[in-house]
Amino acid sequence: MGATAVTLRAVPVRTAWPWAAAVALAVFVVHLPSFFHRLMDGDEAVYASIAALMNGGARLYAEGGVDNKPPGIFWVYAATFDVFGRYQMTAVHAVGLLVVAATCVLLFVITRDLASTRAGLLAALLYGVVTGAGNPRLLATNTELLMTLPLVAAVLLMMRRQWFWSAVLMVAAGAFKQVAAVEVLLLPVGLALLEPRESRVRAAAWFCGGIAAGLVAGAALLAATGSIEGFWRWTVQTLVGYAQANWTPVILWQRSRDSIVPFVLDTIVVWIAAIAAALRWRRLGPGERLAVAWFVVSGAGALAGGHWSWHYFIQVMAPLAVLAALAIDRALDTPRRQWVAAIAIAGIAGPTLWWMGFNFQADPLTYDWSPPVAQHELVAAYVRDHTRPGDRVFVWGNWAALYVESDRLQSSRFPGFLRGFARGSGLPPNNWDTAPDVWPELQSDLERNPPALIVDTAAAGWSDFSSYPMSGYPVLAQLVAADYQQVATVDGVVIYARVS
Repeated sequence: MGATAVTLRAVPVRTAWPWAAAVALAVFVVHLPSFFHRLMDGDEAVYASIAALMNGGARLYAEGGVDNKPPGIFWVYAATFDVFGRYQMTAVHAVGLLVVAATCVLLFVITRDLASTRAGLLAALLYGVVTGAGNPRLLATNTELLMTLPLVAAVLLMMRRQWFWSAVLMVAAGAFKQVAAVEVLLLPVGLALLEPRESRVRAAAWFCGGIAAGLVAGAALLAATGSIEGFWRWTVQTLVGYAQANWTPVILWQRSRDSIVPFVLDTIVVWIAAIAAALRWRRLGPGERLAVAWFVVSGAGALAGGHWSWHYFIQVMAPLAVLAALAIDRALDTPRRQWVAAIAIAGIAGPTLWWMGFNFQADPLTYDWSPPVAQHELVAAYVRDHTRPGDRVFVWGNWAALYVESDRLQSSRFPGFLRGFARGSGLPPNNWDTAPDVWPELQSDLERNPPALIVDTAAAGWSDFSSYPMSGYPVLAQLVAADYQQVATVDGVVIYARVS
């Protein structure tokens, strides 16, 4: 198999189509578990519940839903629901798979231009597999996945010295997640490696022009949708506090153990190959050196927020795949090619097959829970059975999934609370979504859209929320006392209905 792969390097591109089809099939199969679960992550539920409000005509970052992410992810979900129906998560997962496929194609082009057709196919395969060979959250249609597509396109255009459009695409990536801004640091590296000295100022000016054009276009879109003020409040002003809350030794250690360590160990063959490629710095060409810089900058971006969940490293997986493909491609031209092929196949296929089996059968929302495990389908079924399709519901806790699973709209602009906060740590529950200006807005929402049911997941201790009962928040305590009565307890979750 290794000897056959070597011959691919020298043959015309058209004969590589069978291999390209094999890569596409492998990537599809690895991501197939996402079509066997409605939700792959709680974040998907947040995006979906907000998108559902937006499609009802409400403004993002206002009565149409509040989150600390830029608008791109909500626009994608809202557009998907507009075409396929509210909460159609299978369609969302299909969009995510198409984004993975498009990113694979761009990585193929980048790596083919740097080395060979075979190297390009290897890069596409590695990215497609690594983005699916992990815990269920990695398979979600999340901000990191969508952000990486324009980032890869931006790097491709940078390598082709298309500075203006490279910058525009970096801004487009920032529409999905703020950390995309770190990739701007590639500019000085790209100028030094790719541009003659006499044209660097002009190239830098084109790049800055692209950044400006992208920002103006984004601001115009936000203004047109009435979201620009809320955008600044919730996605910009919250950044520093959100990052600071994560940068504590206990939290960093926990997240390193749960995500970084298994990510690196499960893809150790890919990491070794990528590092081996980077260590050849003196012998690398300008494009390959830019790929190394891309890898370093992306790693810094993924680490910057301190959250360190596995899917945060999708940003790193693209340059990781390029560098690893370059190293493996080069090694397949040595006398050790059969050993290289065998080690690469075993090192990648083993963890991938294990995670595929796990992701098919695991509940993505509770796979990492210790017993007792939340029976969220039962709670969602109760909500669905005891409300009408046009009714609104309010969930206290961090369980936006109940809105999606019950097919009901949320009464409030806030799909959850204490998101990204180390719940149960004993720290004061001061988070971006429990700030003082949250409660008047929550009260206004609940008065405007009285929930038919209030679902208290804190009573069951779901997601470490037992330390934050509704009784500790006057807006909720007074509302329940005045207008609601307890009607059911499902799996420890207390449900209140409005007094007629």
